[in-house]
Amino acid sequence: MGDEKKKTLKEIHDYWKLQNHHETYINKVERSEFLTEYVKKYISQKENILEIGCNVGRNLNYLYENNFKQLTGIEISEQAIVELNKTYPLLKDNITIIHSSIENTIKKLPSKHFDLVFTMAVLEHIHPDSEWIFEEMTRITGSYLIIVESEKFEHWRLFPRNYKEVFEKYGLKQVEENHCKEIGLKSYTIRVFKK
Repeated sequence: MGDEKKKTLKEIHDYWKLQNHHETYINKVERSEFLTEYVKKYISQKENILEIGCNVGRNLNYLYENNFKQLTGIEISEQAIVELNKTYPLLKDNITIIHSSIENTIKKLPSKHFDLVFTMAVLEHIHPDSEWIFEEMTRITGSYLIIVESEKFEHWRLFPRNYKEVFEKYGLKQVEENHCKEIGLKSYTIRVFKK
């Protein structure tokens, strides 16, 4: 972990509200292609999808272009949403984007409302004080949860966890697990859970 001290929940939120590396997210289309193949395998295009931590919307845009239209994203960074609206104008008018932290939003979402909930490199940043979010994610998931996360790497803003253990504790069953090396995420694992 190095000499850097772990940050508080507020410091983590402040970092993500202000981070400005949006162009690096936009250009990683192969990651969205990879994710979309898993989404297609488990749900139909008519079903309701939520991305937690959608950043500039690259994953949602790729899903939209593949005829998934019932899309919602939650994003803490106002600048990321501004970039989403500029980069993917169709999303701006056709999907729902919630500008908020997941902590301030998830309890307001209805149970089993989303056929699929997914994250990509977001849960690893959830502060230990907010681990209650994982149970809430299980509650709002109607059928499937797909996560692409680093589970071992530590940093001042990364909190490693075994997500199979985390979500199976709340009653989800893991149905698929794979590495993500082919998309340049060597230390990442994709896990698919079924309710």
